Parts: sequence; C-alpha cells; structure tokens
Amino acid sequence: MKPRIWKNYYDVVILPPKNVRDHAITLSKKLEKYGTTWSLGEKYFIPHISLYHIPVPPSRFNDFIDELKRIVSGYAPRTLALTRITQLEQYHAILAMTENPAWLKELYRTIIKCTHTYFDMKYGVNELWGKKHLPRTMQKNIEAYGTPMVGRYFLPHITLGVLQGNGSSGEEIEKMKLKPLRFNVDAIAVCELGRSFSCQRIVRKIFF
Repeated sequence: MKPRIWKNYYDVVILPPKNVRDHAITLSKKLEKYGTTWSLGEKYFIPHISLYHIPVPPSRFNDFIDELKRIVSGYAPRTLALTRITQLEQYHAILAMTENPAWLKELYRTIIKCTHTYFDMKYGVNELWGKKHLPRTMQKNIEAYGTPMVGRYFLPHITLGVLQGNGSSGEEIEKMKLKPLRFNVDAIAVCELGRSFSCQRIVRKIFF
C-alpha cells in the first residue's frame, strides 16, 4: 500500500549510494521480527540522512529550492561512513549512525539559518513531533527551528525502523552487524515526508 504523504512537509537530506541504501534496507527487514511499524525500501520509506525538516508553502517552494542551490554551490564533494547501530528512545527508533564531521555540521546549520524563513509556521509540526513528550531542550529546538534535531541533538543517521510500543529491542538489536561503509556525498535532496518523518518521495536533487 502506498504510504500517506504529509503534503508540503519536506526533509532536506543526504541520499546514500546504492550499496549503502541496500545495506540499510537489508538491516531494516531484519528488524521486522522485533515488531517494527514499517521497513525501508527503494520506492517508499527511502533510506536517508536528515538535515532539516521543514514545511514550505507551495507559493514559496521554488524560492526555497533556489536558496538550497545557492547554499551548496560552494561545497565540494565529501565522504561519510556508517559507524554503529543505536536506539533513539524518545521515538522507539533504531538508527544506523554515521560520522558527524565539521563539514556536515556546517552544512545543516547553514541550511537551517538560510531556509528557516520559508518555514510554514501554520503547519502544526508540534503535534507531529509529539513535542510535549520530549526533553525541554528538544522542545525549545522545535519552538526555535521547527525540529528537535539541532545542536547536540543533531545526530546524523539512517532510521532503520520504529518499534511498536514496547517491542523487543535492547542488546539483540545492538549486536546487529553494521558494515562501516564509506561513501561519497556530492548532493543534497529534498524529500516529501510521511509517517515517522520517513522519506516517501524524492522531489529534487541538488548537486554540489
């Protein structure tokens, strides 16, 4: 079944290459036995590394894309590597973490700083993030930027799955084998979001 898209709600992301994408999909399928609500795939629930979640009004979308093009025009291709599997307890999420180098921190901060003006404040992101259940610092990030994933909470990763309720996790999941794959990053992309802030449709790809 085709997942429901949160129309006009986007994620500025890094899309990993095929070998990393396929590895993430394989790991995601293995998590099904622990009670995950969905699995990664090539067409829906696309593996990605989030940089900024932002709802943009249709009337401002083209300007938003032009701003992203301007931001990345000065970037040279870089590399990232997968590092470990961990859990984000606030959202019952299982994550394949990546490195968090200085260039990536600079990129996501610049994207937020330069595109926050396009943020649709009427969209109602607080409800989608479940703001009241988060630590106060993350709540403040949502109030200021529209996303909790800022500062020390910016933890670049590929979400492999989300556990249902109190689904089994713990040491069994953390023992899953994550290949330390290194890959080139020469572009960002804009995806339309769906359940669990998943990437459901690639709207634009913007090369450095």
